[in-house]
Amino acid sequence: MFPIIKWASMALTATLLAACGGGDGASELVLPDANTLCSSVGVKPKIINGADCVQPESSPVVLVLSLGSEGQTQSCTGTMLTPTRVLTAAHCMLSGTQRMAVVQWQTNGNSALVYATAWVAHPGYTTNGDGLQNDAGVITLKSAMSNPTMPLLVSSTSTKGDEVFIAGWGDPGQSLAVGYARITKVTESHLGYVYKGQASNTCAGDSGGPAYRSAGGPVGIVGVTSSGSVDGCGDGDNSLFTNIQTPRVLDFIRAQAPGLAEI
Repeated sequence: MFPIIKWASMALTATLLAACGGGDGASELVLPDANTLCSSVGVKPKIINGADCVQPESSPVVLVLSLGSEGQTQSCTGTMLTPTRVLTAAHCMLSGTQRMAVVQWQTNGNSALVYATAWVAHPGYTTNGDGLQNDAGVITLKSAMSNPTMPLLVSSTSTKGDEVFIAGWGDPGQSLAVGYARITKVTESHLGYVYKGQASNTCAGDSGGPAYRSAGGPVGIVGVTSSGSVDGCGDGDNSLFTNIQTPRVLDFIRAQAPGLAEI
């Protein structure tokens, strides 16, 4: 089956996960509380025990817009690597994209678009094979964003059983949200799990967002939200993330985002 990419069309969109689910394992995965989820990207919960987060201007996880030649707009998610470089998915910048922009939020709730001067998809991006291969891209912005940045995690190899935060602007919440999942698949190309109604799952609009975890210190990016296998991101969804630790992807990101931090 052709993989289902996790981006969204917009009328005025944004969006994401919350407590949707995902993960195999001998023990049940315990979803962290709302404060833990939101604070992992530097923000606060919108509601008690919720997973939607407020103060998006304080987060490295940003809303990415892809503007097409026919006036259509697609939404994805990205992560600030430096003040002017944003990591996202390659499929968020498919042919036909005329302009790309990132939403800059202000403390009063207003927003403005910061347009890109360039966007580069991994040269090895392809839809062949299991999922989307080398599904990573970097956006260069015209001016610096005030949002904080997030480092790449390269000091601790991803393994089955890792518990990760997942964040994005996708369905169903149409706002920044953070979830939690257990990785059950690790290959050179992907990290992933099958969503079984526990913990969290990514969905439309979350493409390009980070899977991230701590290795005993600050959190760092280990994956980029890429694709799924079930429409609506429901039970049985094979959720895949680009493995940023594989050399061909890591070297690409480093080349496109000079000055990024690594831990």
